[in-house]
Amino acid sequence: MLPENAVTLDTQLSTNLAKYHTALSKISTVSQLAKLQTVISNDHSATQKSLDNYLQLSNTKLNQNVRRLELQRTKLTQTLSKLHHALEDISISRDLAAAISARIKAVDRERGMVMQTLQFVHHVQTLKRNILTVHEALERADYKLAATGIDAILNLPPAVIVSRFAARVVPSAEIPEDPGVLVEQWTKTLAKAFQEKFEKAARTQDVEELTSVFQLFPLIRKSELGLDLYSRYVCDIISTQSRKIMTGATPDHTTFYAKALLHLFKIVSTIINDHSKIISEYYGKQHMVHIMTKVQREADMQAGLILDSFLEIRHVDELLTSVKKYGKANNVSEESKTEQPSIGRISGTLNEYSTILQNWSMYCRFFALKWYEFSDVEIGEGTLQLPAPILEGNLYSKIHSSGFLDGFKRLMNYYLHTSFAKMVSLESLPSLNKFISKKPYKHDDISSYAFSSIVEDLTLLLRNCLILNVNTGQSFLLKEFLDSLKQFLQNEYLIKFLQHNLRLLQPRLANAIGLKQYVPQSDSNSASRAASPGVMDPSKLSNLRFNFKGAASSAFSNIQSNLQAVYADEESVLKLHHYLVYVNTLGIGREFLQKLLSRELLQDNPRLLNDNFPFDLEAETLQEAIKTTESNLLVQNDKLLQWAVKQLFENILQPKIRKMLGSLFIQGPGDEYLSSAVDFEDLSHLQQFSADWNENMVPYANTVYKGCYVHLLAFIVDFMVAQISARLWNLRVNELGSIKLDRELSSLIAIVCDDQYVLREKFTRLTQIALVTGLEDDDFDPVTADVKQEIISGISWVLTPAERVRARELRVDKRH
Repeated sequence: MLPENAVTLDTQLSTNLAKYHTALSKISTVSQLAKLQTVISNDHSATQKSLDNYLQLSNTKLNQNVRRLELQRTKLTQTLSKLHHALEDISISRDLAAAISARIKAVDRERGMVMQTLQFVHHVQTLKRNILTVHEALERADYKLAATGIDAILNLPPAVIVSRFAARVVPSAEIPEDPGVLVEQWTKTLAKAFQEKFEKAARTQDVEELTSVFQLFPLIRKSELGLDLYSRYVCDIISTQSRKIMTGATPDHTTFYAKALLHLFKIVSTIINDHSKIISEYYGKQHMVHIMTKVQREADMQAGLILDSFLEIRHVDELLTSVKKYGKANNVSEESKTEQPSIGRISGTLNEYSTILQNWSMYCRFFALKWYEFSDVEIGEGTLQLPAPILEGNLYSKIHSSGFLDGFKRLMNYYLHTSFAKMVSLESLPSLNKFISKKPYKHDDISSYAFSSIVEDLTLLLRNCLILNVNTGQSFLLKEFLDSLKQFLQNEYLIKFLQHNLRLLQPRLANAIGLKQYVPQSDSNSASRAASPGVMDPSKLSNLRFNFKGAASSAFSNIQSNLQAVYADEESVLKLHHYLVYVNTLGIGREFLQKLLSRELLQDNPRLLNDNFPFDLEAETLQEAIKTTESNLLVQNDKLLQWAVKQLFENILQPKIRKMLGSLFIQGPGDEYLSSAVDFEDLSHLQQFSADWNENMVPYANTVYKGCYVHLLAFIVDFMVAQISARLWNLRVNELGSIKLDRELSSLIAIVCDDQYVLREKFTRLTQIALVTGLEDDDFDPVTADVKQEIISGISWVLTPAERVRARELRVDKRH
């Protein structure tokens, strides 16, 4: 690239040449030519001068750059010289470092060899010293010191013991044998001596001596022998203690075998807990798995004997056979000579059955946790599994594969059904008289309501059955019981008992019956006789052999008819009382059922299932089963409750409610609801409704359980809404009438619903009709005739646009 000055000169030269050519073409005289020559000469001089200046300046800069480059070359030469010197120094240092490193490695090798030799010599000295120690200890029968010496020798590298150097240095005149051979001989001698001492200590129950000897086996590398001897020792303890348990008391006690099994498992658990400390310290905790396997084998055998004794002495098979025969006889409705098994005996057997399984389940959990602890396996929630010694044991097979659990299930099923049948035969129904009053009755709690004795009896029975099944720790039993419980409550309790009784009482429900106190017939007769002393008891009159004629006969017939009518009326009142008691039984039984299942089993005791069913995911599966069972039962219970309440409403209360509504929402002849200042405050019809409502409904509110009463109110409200809705759509309303209508409707809702705000929502359609009739003309859109958008957007409407237009048409005094 040319310098900036050179570019400028070149541009100027081009410009001058163009100017010269232009001037030359215009010259016509010599003088003009002379002038052009003068101009060219001047331009040439100026250009030459500029070029000289430029060249001089360029040469100056070039010389400066050359000098600068020469200076830099000198510096670079110096730097290169220094670099060469540095590279020479580095090469020398590298050679020196390599030499030093080689020397260090040689020294390290020499040092390693020296240390190895020194260590070998030290090991040989240790070997010789300990051989002498062991020899002297054996001569003094100091077995512990001898075992310690053997342990020190065996901790040495094996190559030292069998080395030629040791074979030459260690033997002496006193101990001439080769060290390797000598140690092997001593180990066998000590192993035999330790075994004899251990067995003797076990026979004499010298626990201190036994423990002392047991600690020595690992020192001579005979841990397997020590563990085998210990396993036999603890198994003998388990066997001996088991015999003492079974022979030390009579099995008459109802929980004898359960306690015997618990005591056996306590012994095994104590052995595992206490002796694991010694084994972990001297043998290593991983050896506890070996001990536990052998201990479990013995415990399994002894527990199996206890279980066999329970089945034999308690005559469980005979009991199951009699239960089966008695059940078959009842199912075919035939007379049977089979004696019914005693409920007390069944209950006692079930309790011991459950406790046996509970003790077994707790032991399985303990054994599994210890097994995985000694195996260094971490166990998460719901992932615990039964170890092989349990799963492959004889007791597990007896419990799970020989019908043992099925026997418990059959006895439980018989106990449940038979106990319930006994409850039904002893059922008692409480009196409602104290609740039947026009004054509200305040119930303290759920138990203050009147319901069948079956509820509490059945609750106690089911709680006992659930406890027995949960305590077994066997998920199979609890799952099967939940399935049986669902069928039992649906068929026996809800259908055969409650629905059957309600259907028997249903025909006696008539609208002429009022909910009043029940006065038994005997009391009525006594009252009649007290009021009419001359009237004899018709039952006594029937025994007299007189033929009544004429007026006397007619009088007797009238008296008899009146008494029968009184009796029939009182009996109907009693049937209504019983019907209400069974309605309460359904509502309150629902609460007890929820308390038994989800509340007590899941909410109040959140760890109950996890603690009793710790293996795999049993707890989660059972939790879902409990929720499903409860849900299904509540659905069936609620269906029957809805039906029962509906029958009560339709047969007794519906005609009364229709009559009570007869005078409401009427403000003139026909369908007019035209109010004026004169009658605006007249709410006499509403006051009469309130009085009739309290008279008819307060006794029901006092008597019927609150949950059931809400269902009853729901039927009443639905009926009222339908009745009033039909009436409102036919009204002709003026402005004051719309205000009074809204006021009367609000008061009616308050009387009927009280604090049941969910029921108040059922009246929304009616209140919106009243609302629309009370709007001004300006509140409506003249085009659509519907309410204006700003009003529509502020309310959650139930009425459709067409219904709002229709409601507006009810006003007779609108302007357009």
